[in-house]
Amino acid sequence: MNRWKDQLEAEERIVWQGRPAPRAYTFRNWRWSLQAAAGLVMVLFFRQGNGPIQVDYAVDQWWTLAGLVVGFWAGIGHILWARMEWEHVFYMMTDQRLVAVSGVLGRRHQVFCLEQLEKVEQQALGTALATVKVFGGGERMTLHCLEYPHLLLQLLSSHVEPDTRHAVGLVGPAEDV
Repeated sequence: MNRWKDQLEAEERIVWQGRPAPRAYTFRNWRWSLQAAAGLVMVLFFRQGNGPIQVDYAVDQWWTLAGLVVGFWAGIGHILWARMEWEHVFYMMTDQRLVAVSGVLGRRHQVFCLEQLEKVEQQALGTALATVKVFGGGERMTLHCLEYPHLLLQLLSSHVEPDTRHAVGLVGPAEDV
């Protein structure tokens, strides 16, 4: 609760708070790592000088260095950055709004007023794991890799129009997993 003390307005109460699942959040962009591994293989192949294109020594050194930096960032760096960022990602729903706080170097606060809520989407990542996207008023908020997302979806369903609830699967009661 202390984490949110400066975020709450007068007469506002917290109804839900959560964080992303650590491994799911860290590895949510795993496809980048596979593409980077393929790119690194190509860079190292041409670095050996056995590739079909022979270039000037200075260009060869620049190409290799740029390829290695991009390849290591896309392959490993973004995973390490996501792990560091995970420690600073928090989500909160009050009776008036949805708040997301994130950022490694600086704090980013994203606020979504529940009165503007028009649509909620869920992307299932596992049995009790999903990414929830909230839309409304021309804005969008994504809550990545939530464990037990049905708890949040059940609370959000009271703020969504009945016809939209059926379209995104918010009709039935929440399941216990």
